[in-house]
Amino acid sequence: MTGPVIGWDIGGANIKAALVEQAGGAETVVVERPFALWREPTRLPDVLIETADRLGPVRAMGVTMTAELADCFATKREGVGFVLDALCRAFPGADVWIYGVDGRFRSMAAARTQPHCVAAANWMASATLAARTFPDALFVDVGSIMIDVIPLVRGRVVVRGRTDPARLRSGELVYSGALRTPVCAIVRSVPLGGRRCRVAAEHFAIAADAHVWLGHIDERAYTCDTPDGRGRSRPEAGARLARMVCADSETLASSDITAIAAAVARAQIQQIAGGIRQVMRRLGVRCPREAIVVGHGAFLAMAAARHAGLDAREATMANGAWAFATPASAVAFLLLSCGLDASSDHHPAL
Repeated sequence: MTGPVIGWDIGGANIKAALVEQAGGAETVVVERPFALWREPTRLPDVLIETADRLGPVRAMGVTMTAELADCFATKREGVGFVLDALCRAFPGADVWIYGVDGRFRSMAAARTQPHCVAAANWMASATLAARTFPDALFVDVGSIMIDVIPLVRGRVVVRGRTDPARLRSGELVYSGALRTPVCAIVRSVPLGGRRCRVAAEHFAIAADAHVWLGHIDERAYTCDTPDGRGRSRPEAGARLARMVCADSETLASSDITAIAAAVARAQIQQIAGGIRQVMRRLGVRCPREAIVVGHGAFLAMAAARHAGLDAREATMANGAWAFATPASAVAFLLLSCGLDASSDHHPAL
């Protein structure tokens, strides 16, 4: 297939699209748009159209999705069907291919009959493309809400789990991300005044607040909604962190807030390292000794991989083939690298 093509990663909180001109590594344009699907599901077709209009006309589209897990859907089958319907309404008659956890592209019709094969397949797209450059590595992608720990051995993706529950059990999916994870899901207590203090089981603060306060990210990278609807500045993030111990910015010192934020970051690193170690134990002597880290929270993945005893480096994401760090870019590159036509229902695994 020749380009240009658009790759989509349609999530429940973010829509990502990547325009790729050719499979050989030409510059890639990536658009990321926050969109709370569970609040306004009927707007999805319009959001897809608006996003595609920013990229221009294309010959075909490749799609991965995680939106089916949004709690506005009763089942994953319903969610997959909803996303497919939205694609049909947004791009009637377009050449659209849906990527599955088995590494195969499917037509829209075939994807509709096999919803669980195309649900939450974005990690497979990224890992499959990464394996072409890093044949022996642990590929660690830290997104806004979750982390993928994908072993690559001799150029193959050698995961134990392919569904979300199986991946959670295997350590290959760690549900803790750089932005949207609630602080109360990361820690049960934090240091305060020389002692441990339990945190409130409330949605007062999220991981992004800790990382903005510590300077790991700036407020421009804080792309999700804030828990209190206020701003994303460091003082506002600190106020939310203070509320986790039922305090505020007037009753806590700056050093107290720093201690809270640092405890959150340490706990996330330990959680990610736990998933990495679980994958390493399963692989045994086959386990690669290097981690390739990407994503919003690459700084977390780097620290966690080193904590687990691996060498770690961050893949460059500026342009070209390295844009595979987003599943949207990866699925576009994969679509370009195989020959598909509208008469096919399936394509063999790449």
